[in-house]
Amino acid sequence: MNDQISRKNRITAKVNLDNLPSHLKKIDIKQLGGAVSEFIHHAFKIKQKSDSLNWCFANIKRSKIFLNIFHANQNGVEIYKEEIAKKIPEYYYKTIAKIIDDGMNKKYFLLLPVDSAVGKDAKVKNIRPSEQLMIDFLNLSVEIISFIDKKRV
Repeated sequence: MNDQISRKNRITAKVNLDNLPSHLKKIDIKQLGGAVSEFIHHAFKIKQKSDSLNWCFANIKRSKIFLNIFHANQNGVEIYKEEIAKKIPEYYYKTIAKIIDDGMNKKYFLLLPVDSAVGKDAKVKNIRPSEQLMIDFLNLSVEIISFIDKKRV
């Protein structure tokens, strides 16, 4: 039993609780772990309801690519395969291009003009998330925010 208490104390000492809101700073590490675990399970459960989100978040490569495309879409700037490859240098261009092509074949990604601006290069294929992918991702985000707000440990 002493070993478990010592282990818990060592973990607690190394977890940075300073970034938590003041009313949570004295949270028990077991309580925090339980709440986080429950949250992650909830997020995965909600994600499972969407084929597009399951595909986009199936691995870290797809997740990074999707988030780059989503971010560009939200900011109304053009994004294309080469630009994504520059932003994610840990993966080969061919890998990124294949994932994007797969997403386009599944209709999760689309080629659309840049929002309210003419693109710099007519040959550039501006990639955007599909409407359904946008809806699914924003609904997932709302579910996550709602879950966190309701749980307030």
